[in-house]
Amino acid sequence: MKKVLLKSVMAALTVLLSLNAQAHDVEIDGIYYNLNSTTQKATVTYKGSSYFSSNAYTGDVVIPASIEYEEINYSVTSIGSYAFRNCIGMTSVIIPNSVTSIEMEAFQGCSGLTSITIPSSVTSIHNQAFEYCSTLTSITVASENMVYDSRNTCNAIINKSSNTLVRGCKNTLIPNSVTSIGAYAFSGCSGLTSVSIPNSVTSIGGNAFEVCRDLTSVTIPRSVTWIGGEAFYNCI
Repeated sequence: MKKVLLKSVMAALTVLLSLNAQAHDVEIDGIYYNLNSTTQKATVTYKGSSYFSSNAYTGDVVIPASIEYEEINYSVTSIGSYAFRNCIGMTSVIIPNSVTSIEMEAFQGCSGLTSITIPSSVTSIHNQAFEYCSTLTSITVASENMVYDSRNTCNAIINKSSNTLVRGCKNTLIPNSVTSIGAYAFSGCSGLTSVSIPNSVTSIGGNAFEVCRDLTSVTIPRSVTWIGGEAFYNCI
């Protein structure tokens, strides 16, 4: 009886380990997804069991609007947490108009990524989605987007309703209409040497300029009444 029970436990553990061996459900054309068969929606994710070791994507990545798996058509609606984390060899990515959310650290550490275009469908971007994308020089939001914009060709993502700058790069010109620089907005921007903050800004979020190691000059206007913790952390 004990031997039978032990075998059952070992078999169950083997099944659990095999289920945890990878984060993704399926790989299609070199892109990894998690699938929700109930909603028929797919989330782009990382390869393998740990996002710390995943570096699966290189070169030019084109995310499709939909995929088919086992005769079910799934709409690709999300770029999941850590999906492209530390993919330093990825040089460009095309995000389809089906994607509505870009989650935490989705592109963190993608140091080869120089430009990003946010389609009109995206309504949610985590404030650390593009953290440490050190060589970003161009950021564009589709003009039809109802939540975000890149007004005045500012090379930044701005939340329309709050006028918060969500993500910038070394070429960002902060518009006079921006009232807040969000948390992690410029984190890890290599080549950012100076920042001029307009009089419209009243707050600078935590970690906003962390690890901007080339930053030598910052002008903070009298309108700013709050600066978050570690806003200029490790600006050596």
